[in-house]
Amino acid sequence: MSQERFTTSREVYHRIRWDSRHDAREFVVGYDAHRGAMEEMPFEAFIPDGEIPWHRVWYFKRGPQVVWDRKARIDLLSNTRPVEEPALSPPITVPGFTPLPAWRYDARLGAWTQASRDPGHALPAVAPLTVATFNVLFDLYDAELLATERRTPATLALLRETHADVIALQEVTPSFLKALLAEPWVREHYWLSDGPSAQTVTPYGQVLLSRVPLASVWQRVFSRDKRIITAELHLSGGTLWVATPHLTSDRDASGASARAVQVEALLEWARVLGSTSDTEAPDLVLAGDFNFGDGAPEAESFARAGFVDAWSTLRASEAGETFNPRLNSLAALTTVAGALRRLDRVLVASSSDRLAPESVELFGEAPLAGPPGPTGQALFASDHFGLRCVLRREAVASSEGLTARSSTALVHHTALVLIPPDDVWGPIQALRKKHDAKFQRWMPHITLLYPFVPEEDFETAEAILMDALQGFEPFDVTLSAFGHFEHRANATAWLRPDDQPSGALAALHAKLVAALPECASSAHGGFTPHLSVGQLPLSADIARMLAEWQRAWRPLKFRAGELCLIRRKGDTPFEVIRRIPLAQAPRAIPEHEDAPLREALASIGAVESHEGHAARTAAVEQLRQHCERIGATLHPYGSYLLGTDGAGSDVDAVAIGPAELSRDAFAQSLLQALAPGSARYVADAAIPLVKLTLGGVSFDLAYAGRPEGVPPEDPLTLLGLHGEQLDPAGLRAVLGLADTLGLMDAVARDAARTERFRTLLRAVKAWARARGIYSHALGYLGGLSWTLLAAWACTRATPDAMRSDAALLSHFFGTFAAWPWPQPVTLTPETARYRPEGKRDLLPVIAPALPARNTARNVSRSTYRVIREELLRARELVARARSSRAPSSWAALFQPLSAHETSPAALRLSVDAPTAEDREVVAGWILGHVTALVYRLEGDRRLSVRPMQSAQASGTLLIGLDVREARDAAALSWHPSSPLFAAVEAFRASFQEWTHRPSGAVLQVEWVRGNDSSRSDAPVS
Repeated sequence: MSQERFTTSREVYHRIRWDSRHDAREFVVGYDAHRGAMEEMPFEAFIPDGEIPWHRVWYFKRGPQVVWDRKARIDLLSNTRPVEEPALSPPITVPGFTPLPAWRYDARLGAWTQASRDPGHALPAVAPLTVATFNVLFDLYDAELLATERRTPATLALLRETHADVIALQEVTPSFLKALLAEPWVREHYWLSDGPSAQTVTPYGQVLLSRVPLASVWQRVFSRDKRIITAELHLSGGTLWVATPHLTSDRDASGASARAVQVEALLEWARVLGSTSDTEAPDLVLAGDFNFGDGAPEAESFARAGFVDAWSTLRASEAGETFNPRLNSLAALTTVAGALRRLDRVLVASSSDRLAPESVELFGEAPLAGPPGPTGQALFASDHFGLRCVLRREAVASSEGLTARSSTALVHHTALVLIPPDDVWGPIQALRKKHDAKFQRWMPHITLLYPFVPEEDFETAEAILMDALQGFEPFDVTLSAFGHFEHRANATAWLRPDDQPSGALAALHAKLVAALPECASSAHGGFTPHLSVGQLPLSADIARMLAEWQRAWRPLKFRAGELCLIRRKGDTPFEVIRRIPLAQAPRAIPEHEDAPLREALASIGAVESHEGHAARTAAVEQLRQHCERIGATLHPYGSYLLGTDGAGSDVDAVAIGPAELSRDAFAQSLLQALAPGSARYVADAAIPLVKLTLGGVSFDLAYAGRPEGVPPEDPLTLLGLHGEQLDPAGLRAVLGLADTLGLMDAVARDAARTERFRTLLRAVKAWARARGIYSHALGYLGGLSWTLLAAWACTRATPDAMRSDAALLSHFFGTFAAWPWPQPVTLTPETARYRPEGKRDLLPVIAPALPARNTARNVSRSTYRVIREELLRARELVARARSSRAPSSWAALFQPLSAHETSPAALRLSVDAPTAEDREVVAGWILGHVTALVYRLEGDRRLSVRPMQSAQASGTLLIGLDVREARDAAALSWHPSSPLFAAVEAFRASFQEWTHRPSGAVLQVEWVRGNDSSRSDAPVS
């Protein structure tokens, strides 16, 4: 890699995809399929950020011509000539808006000064842009109750932690602005829309902060207290305009009319910017306190103008209230109506589709540490919660192209290092904490290449280094003795890394320099491996001090198995961004961490049972013989085939037979072959099943008939060649087998990972069952969905996460507690094309076999929330359990859910019938149709619903009911005119209309409130 910046594979992909001069159908992608084996795929089949990572893309071809090659450094698509900065165009003026100066801290003068217009281009064309907005709560009223002296530093800390590129603040006062301007991180990194004069915040107002230079700043003033602040940012690839409004609230008697004027001013601003731009319309972001809730007319106005609401786009099923008097004591103090509302928003308009919301989250939701506030309740940073949104910036073709720079200079905020494992840090950090001025900035490390390439070139650097290090084996390092380097002002003390085999570090460094020659350093006369522990004054005592350290030192030995690409942002510490393994070094498994987890799993029977599996295997063989006598072949799938079955597990299977053997004929033949009473045929299910028991093992057996004239063949071949000719039930049954085989392909790359996956899945299923969310029928996730999530977590886990079962379980819950739903979870490149649509795709988990199908389509608004809450709870419990390492702590994770811990009221659904078989049939119908009742109940938006199986009675269902706001308690009323009563009556009617309802079958619905239970009315039979 030369000093000239080389276009990345990601940039080339987007150039081909979006540049109208290129026809994507003409291109192919060459990628590393496995350890250097190159394969090609059509360009349009490649999924960006999918199964094939960018660093494994090695070339692009148009027909036979290579147009981009990473190794040969060929790039025929890019304009590699230096790009001249565009001349500054005159600022666009919008009627009613007046200019303001931008402010920047001048370190030489030690003061904030007005900044000149700057063209910007601080971000690469495809970098994400993070926007944060926060109403910081002024103290013009009730100051004695607000503890501003505690809230201000806490708010500044929260803002710093957002690491936002743009920050929009509302209700800023001169005193808050003064504190903001004094912050070192603000002075170092941000341009501001106001400075020491506090021109726009007297008595209060809005402030914009931006890491990107502010090309221009404007305001629209409505009154002394109400204004809009806007700023122009020139980014690589186009112009971005940001505005922060603080619209008038309904506390004002004329709030609605004033707000309408302000909204129209914003929309007119957007229209003028779009119509007067010399090129394409600029991207627009509105971030602030809009003071209206969901469904308001103002929201519709912005939507019609082309603005996308980040929260409702990405997290439509979550309320996302930023003003919550029930949780936030300051909101309770300042509220008039007591309503929970989503007042703070990030709206995006991008006619070029260059800018789109990628993730959004609240911040500032936790009370401040320390004593209660003046009211005696927990103190929060503000009466609002903040909003942090990451916006994806897609590359677009322009005169600048995707290579805004023609060369890459090395930087001092990235490095390639070797980091010792955590378990040897203790003695090193004890020395560094006392003697190393860079203790906070750097982790313990052995520098390999520093300075290094910028972070945007990490992808290319990683690919080159992985190629260069193929076959380089891990080696041992012992930190045994001290040395030092002398400089003009002081000396650096360091630990000497002794390698085994000898010379391994030098050989490693030589390979790295050969791969990236521009990163070679001549410091200290060549490469001297060392781990710095501090700086010492130059004196004759250095040797004596190091000798004293040596006498107390005990050598530390560790295995060097991976290199780390690290970077830091601003004054934050270095962090690991990418890891490059040395020959996939195996790491020791900390058995002590897994022992308590395994003990907890064993106590609930969630461990492998060799006897049980042997019994199921014997039963499968029996059933296979029965099927063969009838003329069909048996294919078990699901947990049995994956090897994750446990005590009491049933076996899912599909029998495949000839066209002349109908499903009914197969079922009747099998029933005749089995012992009386051991099997029944459920003909009216979505997938008709024979439910049977052999040797104490339960089976759910489906049937698929081959199309006419198709000979017996492998199920996957049948599916691929003749899937469209299978009837719907047969197709779904064979797809179940194909999904399992796809899962096995994904996880079964080595025995160790397969076993780790099996343990993870058993733990996840045990947890989901205990918490009442292991049921596709009830609107949660079924076995296939949980298996897919476990497989995804397992195949994407880092080496550290794969070191132990406990670490992998922590990785699982950490991943999906924070997953940006409705982004689909997909295992294969083929299914990565799935796009969520509508309310049935709130939580899409996509099956691996084609066609792409969401396995979690029963998830509703309420059950989605339940799943999210349970994942968050599990993440916290796993963290505690790993810290305590006690089986009792792990047991808390698997604590069964009780009905009364979830809801203040419930519906109890139970059935009765003359025979046990009829009761099973009726219970199956209820379970298969309960989601219809859930959807009807959710038609009343005030209600939250939690369906669950009753622990007391088999076949009984409970539907927990709750409201989110106290004012909505009427939604829990049980009377003939209530929506709740109407939903139950509609469900009763569908039961009555059931064509195959057994004679004498009864559905009972009971209304349960608290500990009091009373039947709603007489049973329906």
